[in-house]
Amino acid sequence: MKKTILFLLAVTLNTLLFAQHYTPTDNKSSVNFAIKNFGMLVNGTFTGLSGDIQFNPSELGKATFNVSVDAASVNTGNGSRDSHLKKDDYFDVAKHPKISFVSTKVTTSNKAGILFIFGNLTIKGVTRTVSFPFTATPVQDGMFFAGSCKLNRRDFGVGSNSLVLSDKLTLNLAVFAKKN
Repeated sequence: MKKTILFLLAVTLNTLLFAQHYTPTDNKSSVNFAIKNFGMLVNGTFTGLSGDIQFNPSELGKATFNVSVDAASVNTGNGSRDSHLKKDDYFDVAKHPKISFVSTKVTTSNKAGILFIFGNLTIKGVTRTVSFPFTATPVQDGMFFAGSCKLNRRDFGVGSNSLVLSDKLTLNLAVFAKKN
């Protein structure tokens, strides 16, 4: 009986220590952006977060992130603006319903607790390589990932040249991923 209990304990401990497969949850996560429009900061969100994450802090070389959000979920708190952002000159959600990110590499950084992710971000059918620092914090039933990066909206064909809308925006990610 003692051997059976020890075996079950060892299997459970091994599963807890080396579990790597996570699913991002939309309801406990946030994907936010901030951009200047007419000199004022406009904040917005995306929902519909889904995907697959393979992550073990001891084996960063095997880490993969394949996640997306629903482009049509864009919400700036202004219905008229949100409707315009869904049209073809901005996100063209009819043709490009998802904004996606697929990692290519995860590395350590020179700061304790900070990791670096590299990957391909696709918006409106245009894919660009991006990289940014992030943290990975174990939490009950999963992992919490947080990071931020700067993007140029015009690199992705989002909007046109504008004197009132900034080209640069900040994307902030706070993702809870449930352990599978």
